[in-house]
Amino acid sequence: MYRVAPGIALLAALAACSGPTKQQVNGGYSLPPRSTAARPAPAPAPAPAPARQVASVEAGEAVWHLRAGLNVAALSCRGQGRTPVAAHYSRLLSRHKALLAQAYAGEQRRYGKGLDRHQTQLYNRFSNQRNPTKFCSSAAGVAKRAAAMDSPALAANARSLLGEID
Repeated sequence: MYRVAPGIALLAALAACSGPTKQQVNGGYSLPPRSTAARPAPAPAPAPAPARQVASVEAGEAVWHLRAGLNVAALSCRGQGRTPVAAHYSRLLSRHKALLAQAYAGEQRRYGKGLDRHQTQLYNRFSNQRNPTKFCSSAAGVAKRAAAMDSPALAANARSLLGEID
């Protein structure tokens, strides 16, 4: 008994130092009342870029957004009287490989860990077209012209081309 008593006393002292975590109420236990102190509000999430505002997009970002829109068009503009885009989009990818890599690197710097979310929003924006037939027709013309341009011309014209499919 004498050996156990110091151990129990030590445990009791430690428990007393740690402070109460529960209050006894009517023979049972409940959590202590919540603090009414004001807690700092979480930082607001960045607002998504307003859709359909092409003029505010910088050149590198416009190139990447154009590529995303044409990618959606290449995948969705098939059959059902829709103008195909895939062949022109494929030529654009080959011809502008370095420019697209540069644009993607810029997006990575701009969005960091939020790039996946941004990409998802971007693809969803192009996927939800009010008039898919018109979107496909516009995207086919844009893809054809973009594939025929050299990379400096595509970078210079990306905003206006994006405006045609956005």
